[in-house]
Amino acid sequence: MLASVDVGVFLTGLDHQALAANGAFGAVWGVDPAQIVSLGVEEVRALVVHRVPDPESWRRNLDELYGNPTRTQTDRFELKNPYRAILRKTSPVYNRDGDLVGRLWTFEDVTVDDKRRRMREALYEMSLVLDPDPSVVYESVTQKVADFYGSLSFLSIRSDDFMEFWAVGGPPNHPAHTMPGNELRESYCQFCLRNSKPTIIQNALNDPEAREALPARHGITRYAGAPLKAPDGRTIGTFCIMDDRSDEPLDSEDLGFLTLIGVRLGAEVERMRRLRDLERDLSATSEELELVRERAIESEKLALVGTMSASIAHDIRNIVSALNLEIDMGAGSPAETLRAVRPHLDRFKVLSHRLLSYAKPSGSAKEPVDLAETLDRVISLLRGQLSLSHIELRLAVPPLPRVTGDSVRMEHLFVNLTLNAIQAMPKGGELRIDGAVHKGFIEIGVADTGSGVSPEKVGELFTPFGSSGKREGVGLGLYSCRRIAEEAGGSIRLDSDHRSGARFVVRLPIS
Repeated sequence: MLASVDVGVFLTGLDHQALAANGAFGAVWGVDPAQIVSLGVEEVRALVVHRVPDPESWRRNLDELYGNPTRTQTDRFELKNPYRAILRKTSPVYNRDGDLVGRLWTFEDVTVDDKRRRMREALYEMSLVLDPDPSVVYESVTQKVADFYGSLSFLSIRSDDFMEFWAVGGPPNHPAHTMPGNELRESYCQFCLRNSKPTIIQNALNDPEAREALPARHGITRYAGAPLKAPDGRTIGTFCIMDDRSDEPLDSEDLGFLTLIGVRLGAEVERMRRLRDLERDLSATSEELELVRERAIESEKLALVGTMSASIAHDIRNIVSALNLEIDMGAGSPAETLRAVRPHLDRFKVLSHRLLSYAKPSGSAKEPVDLAETLDRVISLLRGQLSLSHIELRLAVPPLPRVTGDSVRMEHLFVNLTLNAIQAMPKGGELRIDGAVHKGFIEIGVADTGSGVSPEKVGELFTPFGSSGKREGVGLGLYSCRRIAEEAGGSIRLDSDHRSGARFVVRLPIS
């Protein structure tokens, strides 16, 4: 009867002594069932204890069961060397009179079903690994497979005669994590690639060719691998596991499992390659765009130099023409001629001020500056142009405390602002310069009665090449004013409450 049962059966007396065992029991435990019944209790336990992962817990459980003869138990039990998953059941045995006479054990090998269930769960878990970066996905999946088998796992991509490790799974301190790969002729993967199909090497030491591979020489004798395919069908590498547990058979279930994972990893490898191609294309495009940008900037610089040159040449030509005219008209009276040409020389001085304000200084002085003196110099310099332009000057500047800055740069600032106001009133008008002292700072306002600033120009007034709308100049005057004010820790703004023309306000901290 026991021989006809495909489940392992073991019958003992109440004293633990073996009474009967069938062939299926012997297959589960790796023992001779006929020998079992001739051995004592401790001899039987000594014969099988090497298969038990936790001998102490196992012995304690046996003592509890035989100490309570009527107790039943059903549990999942694992064996090692080789690994087996066992459904274990035990219950008391009674004779026909109802007397308790022994204990019956059954051991059903559920290793295959258990492995299939674990594989399904593992595949589901790996299907949830998602990330924009393909390397995060294939590294995570490779480690999960290593954890599943308790082995090393490798995602290897072939590069000529070298297998490059793209991902390695296993214990974090294992030397394999630091290896870039290995030579194809030194690897087990050569057999998988040669056959272009999933391959198992159960024990490399039993294979004359496989035993020469590098892993075999280091005691890694068991291998299972599946080829990785590109979208066009080319074999590009392998996904495999390796360890030293050759006594635990690998089978077609394992190859199917690794093949399914290999399909996923092959897709991630292809995604990574496409991302790298895209990055290279973007890098090349960026370099081309940078080259175009540099050429555009160079063209803009050349255009700006041309515009500035034309503007400066225009101003110089007008001044020189006026000088020639005054000299010709006053040829008989040198003193009168000198008085006549002085305003035009002042115009040269104003032009130099304006050009110097555009330049970035190599270093600005930080010293107390008397703005009243600065404004006096500016007005003196521009008085001739105010007169020629029929502009009336109104000053409303109270005694001012000193500010910290560079006196020459401050002069450039107010020359630019005042000259802007003059140019905004080509038909004459009124220029007003006023000042006010506040707590910790002062404000100087420069206002004109010109046409004002259009709303669409307000946002670009203080930017390079911005403009208030006048035709003269190249759009650097107000930008240089802002830069000089900021050098001194201050600011400049357009007074939005000014009713007509334009009023610019310079705010500077008191020294």
